[in-house]
This record gives sequence, C-alpha cells and structure tokens, in this order.
Amino acid sequence: VIIIVCGDHQQSWKRGNDGKDFSDIDVAIAVDHMTLQASELGLGTCWVCNFDVKSCSEIFKLPSHIEPVVLLPLGYPDEEVKEKKRKPLEMIVHWEKFSGK
Repeated sequence: VIIIVCGDHQQSWKRGNDGKDFSDIDVAIAVDHMTLQASELGLGTCWVCNFDVKSCSEIFKLPSHIEPVVLLPLGYPDEEVKEKKRKPLEMIVHWEKFSGK
C-alpha cells in the first residue's frame, strides 16, 4: 500500500510576520505520527520525497492548492533484518552552538 500525504495550502497555518506557509511542517507532523503507528502495528515504512510531483498531481486530479509532499509505502518487512548505516550523532547534532562541521 502506498499512501500519498498532501499539504493543503488553503488550510495550512501561515506565519504572521512573513506569511511563511507551514504546509510542509503540517505534513511532517502527520507522517511522523503515521510512521510511529505503523511501527507499533508491526508494519514497515519510510518517507519517499523524491517523486514526480506534477505527475502525481495529474494522476490524482489534485487541485492546485493541494500539494503531494510524501509517498508513504506500508507493508510487512522482510524477516531478515538488515543493518542500518547511520551517521554518528556527533555529525548531526551541535551542542550549544553550531560548529560548522
């Protein structure tokens, strides 16, 4: 199953002083909760953000204010657990000030 998670630019919150549209953040919050729930149910998933947005919008006949942001595949993972390659925390977290590394 693939879920298409969209942002609604007519409903999303806009910051008052500069009008920044928080649609992407709304979607991120929703997808984060969806991935946590999927994991709780024993399902595997991952964010897919590299896709053809224009084609997706055309296929699903989305109005211009609805933006597909994330494809979220859901399914049962292989029994074989693969080791994940992750960056060390020190490479992605900066304490007290940005170190520029």
